[in-house]
Amino acid sequence: MLWDIRTRMKPALAIIDLIPNVHRTPALALLRRAVLEGRPATFRLTAEDRELAFHDAHVQLTSPIGARVLKALYTSGQLKLKKPPQKSLPALEAYIATEPTFRAEVATILQAEEVKRQRLADIIADPASARPEEVTPYLIDKVMTARLGHGATGTIQIAGLTCHRSLLPAQGDRAEDRWLCWWQDASGTRHGDA
Repeated sequence: MLWDIRTRMKPALAIIDLIPNVHRTPALALLRRAVLEGRPATFRLTAEDRELAFHDAHVQLTSPIGARVLKALYTSGQLKLKKPPQKSLPALEAYIATEPTFRAEVATILQAEEVKRQRLADIIADPASARPEEVTPYLIDKVMTARLGHGATGTIQIAGLTCHRSLLPAQGDRAEDRWLCWWQDASGTRHGDA
């Protein structure tokens, strides 16, 4: 999952806390399992919804889609509660109501990512089509890998600039070799990895 999408999600425990008197840890485990299985309570999740509903990392995240799953688990009586359930959960429902906005933001992020991927593919196919401001160490690495092979060193023209990739052998406290990608602009100033 892209970082920009994860930043639009909230910590799952914070969303679970919107349910009064819930046992947090069992609720988190049940939410995770329901999303992974894609069959929470009375509805099915699509593959895209499963991916966007829950992010399992050091801090588990959930989106309004995951909050909708959590509410379905609550209304079906699957969540352990310390007291009888309430009729409404306004805070949880308010987060669920942000789902259309969340989906629109995700669509915008995915579209922008696809534009970047396509532009990278175009530059790899024709390095001269790149603009000088697009040249980065990442771009040099990708073009050289595609054109010269993985692990190749050397020089290549991108956007009319001579771009280099070299290997700096491990030394001292640095235990691994390091790849350097760099170029000089029209004024002769070096850019990229030092």
